[in-house]
Amino acid sequence: MVRTSSVNNSMPGRLLGALLGAIFSAGCGGGEVAPDAITASVVGAGHFALEGGRPARVDSETRIACAPGVLFGVDYRVEAEGVRFGGILPLEFRWRHPEMAVPSAKLWGSETQARLPNPKLAWGETAVEGRALWQLEHPEELQSGRYEFVIRVIGTPQVLLSQAFEVEGC
Repeated sequence: MVRTSSVNNSMPGRLLGALLGAIFSAGCGGGEVAPDAITASVVGAGHFALEGGRPARVDSETRIACAPGVLFGVDYRVEAEGVRFGGILPLEFRWRHPEMAVPSAKLWGSETQARLPNPKLAWGETAVEGRALWQLEHPEELQSGRYEFVIRVIGTPQVLLSQAFEVEGC
């Protein structure tokens, strides 16, 4: 036996359907957040050390003495103004650094992805927090120079956040 369901054509049912349709067609249902609604800030930056197996910031120095195992980086916060229903932040997270080739670490060139692009805000979220760390692990990585973490809008030169470190003495 085939069963059919009837559509509720009552006034409350039609109003609810219209409201949901308006929300999702207006781009409020998790679409891309407009770049001009996004801001980013540094929560903290400096040297990090492993404490209990987890990285913890130990100072706010941006001049880094070169040595194997040195760990430095940034805690950051990205906020989206006026977002209530979640959405995708059209951002990329990169480290700019001296030119290097470290095949075992999959590092080539002078820029490295710091995390996956396009973070998502869940329903009701207006911000994401994160951490980007760089560790001088491989002999080929022990290079003096500027190491800079940047958050920029994908497809544009617009940089929302930049935190630089000077690695010295390599």
